[in-house]
Amino acid sequence: MLTLTLRKVLTVIVVGVGLGLAACGGTSSTDPSGTAPASPTPTATATAAAATEEAPEHIHNLALVEGVVYLGTHNGMWMEQLDQSVVQVSEVPFDVMGLARAGDRWLASGHAGAGLDPHANLGLQESTDDGRTWQAVSLAGEIDFHRLVASGDVVIGLSSSDGALMKSTDAGRSWKSSARSPIYDLALDPQDPSLIVGTTEEGPIRSEDGGTSFTPINGVPLIALLAWTDAMLYSVTPKGKIYGSQDGGKSWQPSGQVAGPPEAMAADSNTLVVLAEGTVFASTDGGKTFAPRITGLGAH
Repeated sequence: MLTLTLRKVLTVIVVGVGLGLAACGGTSSTDPSGTAPASPTPTATATAAAATEEAPEHIHNLALVEGVVYLGTHNGMWMEQLDQSVVQVSEVPFDVMGLARAGDRWLASGHAGAGLDPHANLGLQESTDDGRTWQAVSLAGEIDFHRLVASGDVVIGLSSSDGALMKSTDAGRSWKSSARSPIYDLALDPQDPSLIVGTTEEGPIRSEDGGTSFTPINGVPLIALLAWTDAMLYSVTPKGKIYGSQDGGKSWQPSGQVAGPPEAMAADSNTLVVLAEGTVFASTDGGKTFAPRITGLGAH
């Protein structure tokens, strides 16, 4: 059975997925391989593009690119500044439910912003100007991905409507449905996009065929969130315990502890960040120790 603690965390990760979870939320991370081009240094340009909101609302996911933290929120995409405050980047504050970095593009999905139909599914959106403006790529009006991961031209999304895992091999232009499993979070091997690890209420699962089929990973803890770098696959339990795997999720080694139930997670080659109770905590030693990095974000 799904524990109450995991139900709370997974409700934040994905809406519904066919199991009656009713809250609006999600996690996502960028392609955490650390191979993406250097992210923009926070500048006054981003500040000028920010909307009038004073703080991000309902943070659904985190992304890390070249050490900079990005946030997918109910009111747009935000980014960390040099003083570790955050500023809204996206000119239109749409509901960013899924967020991923793919090469020099940002990919996102969610719902339309203020002044538009809030129930309109955006399909896959892309930005080539560091998240300021967004254009439709595919599935507009059809799909709301609450989870996006990418590696090269492979993009995988988790649909909020029926829990279907959908896969694109042409950078998100066309899609095929894959496994229909109650997956709440997933990570894609940045070195081998055919290898996927997911989390479920029964425990973690693994696919070696690009999501066509999954097998359980036995003898490992119940996991809520995942983030994959070139060197390490990170996970966090509903109670904030960090684990790492260097063999594609087959085995896991315990690491440190983050304060509070985790709500979002991301990693790059040097840093692991976890959102918990309104604070982004950061670790630079593989999850052994954490320190507050961005505070005052409020509850989900």
